[in-house]
Amino acid sequence: MTNPSHGGTPADETCSEAWSAFEVLLGDHLATMLDVEDHLIVEIPDGGASGTAPYAQFAGCGDGSTVHGEVTSNAYLGAAFLLDEDEELLLDDAGFVLADDDGTPANWSSEEDVTVVRALASRVVFALRQVFGIAHPHLMTYQAWGPAASGARRLGLCPTADVPVEGEGADQAPRTGLRKTAYKPKTRARLLRLVGRALEERYGVASPLDDDEDYLLRHLDQPVWVRVRQDQPAVEILARVTHDVRSLRGTAVEIGILNRDHLWVKWELRDRAVFQTLVVPGFPFAPLHLAAMLDVFEAAMTATRDDLALRVGGRTA
Repeated sequence: MTNPSHGGTPADETCSEAWSAFEVLLGDHLATMLDVEDHLIVEIPDGGASGTAPYAQFAGCGDGSTVHGEVTSNAYLGAAFLLDEDEELLLDDAGFVLADDDGTPANWSSEEDVTVVRALASRVVFALRQVFGIAHPHLMTYQAWGPAASGARRLGLCPTADVPVEGEGADQAPRTGLRKTAYKPKTRARLLRLVGRALEERYGVASPLDDDEDYLLRHLDQPVWVRVRQDQPAVEILARVTHDVRSLRGTAVEIGILNRDHLWVKWELRDRAVFQTLVVPGFPFAPLHLAAMLDVFEAAMTATRDDLALRVGGRTA
């Protein structure tokens, strides 16, 4: 998420090393795709019906002298992953072409001679990591067929066929990309879409956005907001748990005790109202972390709200 207030992209040496290694392995495999029957797909496993998660696909071309590669375009991407104009410009600058002049849906594509196919691998890794914001290559799975398919196992990815999908058994988790992956959203708009999809998967319905672009939930019959911060790459969970408190000094003492006793959740006094807050990192964004922190937030609110209102002489919403 690009934001001048947080000092740039956090360094992540482990992920950088993993992507560098994957780029080499991908280039090695593409160099073996010398038959028109050779195909490879690397993808984020995803079970959504509204569109796909990011993927890249490759095919041997012509007489085996070139390899054709594609990365997903907005024609196929789900709402949480749609590219904005700046991200599409990055793909264009990297050497991808969107050949949809006749109105037929198309992906961003690039093609290289098999002797310099490492350039294609580098271009695709840039798209997956820097444009789509996939945090680590091992979050992806692969499909391969054709004469070179057996070598794809050296990519170090799990075969897509081995990922459990919904309906295969009660003891298997549904195949849902947002519950299993982490993302590095480059913009607030992308992070906002990822948060919305995570909330939709958790609650089964889309959470409405208010005028401030906050997602509105309810707990204990009162509003709880989930917002993407404007000033930091972070997701904030927020609720006004009591208001019209009797004594500012006495309330400050009470919330000081709560803040001492709770690791993740914090309480703040604003005028004569007390807000309960919890901040989740948004870069990288892990939907599973947001789901877990919502559980923590709601449990703390259930355990403390009414007692706090009683102690400070305030009212609940």
